[in-house]
Amino acid sequence: MVIKIEELELFDGNSYQDPKETFELSQRKDGHLIKSKNRVQQHGEVFTPKWMVQKMLATPEIQEKIHDLHATFLEPSAGEGAFLTEILHQKLSYVDQISNKKDWTVNALWVLMSIYAIEYLEDNLIKAREAMTDVLVNHYQTFFQKKLSARSEFFKSAKLIIKLNIVQGNTLTYETRSGALIAFNDWQKISNDEVLRVPFTYKSLFENEDEVQLDLFGENGQLELFGEKDNRPQRYKPVKVTKIYREELG
Repeated sequence: MVIKIEELELFDGNSYQDPKETFELSQRKDGHLIKSKNRVQQHGEVFTPKWMVQKMLATPEIQEKIHDLHATFLEPSAGEGAFLTEILHQKLSYVDQISNKKDWTVNALWVLMSIYAIEYLEDNLIKAREAMTDVLVNHYQTFFQKKLSARSEFFKSAKLIIKLNIVQGNTLTYETRSGALIAFNDWQKISNDEVLRVPFTYKSLFENEDEVQLDLFGENGQLELFGEKDNRPQRYKPVKVTKIYREELG
């Protein structure tokens, strides 16, 4: 065997080339729709099958929001993420269509910021977050045809967004298991690649609901988290979308 600096030559004289790894979108399959009778009795836990999720999301009104990077979705009982992952998958499929390699990561993070969820059971919460991450990584690697590094700014920002947007809590009491109010963040668009993070509580969405009917979707198609945004304190600095992970305070 002859070893060359630039290549490895085989016995027959042909050079060996390591086949390039390719990536393609994977299809998520349904898990068990019922984990146990006890969980059904205690929590009313029955998961929605994928075909039903897709059918519910296929309505023209929902599809219009799917094709809007900034239109927000809130799942009040996330389970293991059946709706979350399908919404993310469809939104990222749209990102794949409209993006180039320069703006894909920014557009994907805007999509991620638009999806919120609450889940009461901790084991479901963990699986929902993992499922969201899997979908994001799968789309990234398929689009760029390379592995996503866990040390990249994109991945670190995505990981933080998922943690902040997919949270544990009880939607009926507006509280987490520890008794704190469920907290989210309004990701306010400053420019195409710059964002301002403004914290708010889930309960604030329903304050004064007897006086004013809450319109979840405003004229711009986004979730109207509160009225006068300018009156809210800006706790975080406006930052580039891919640098959200730094959590820079203002």
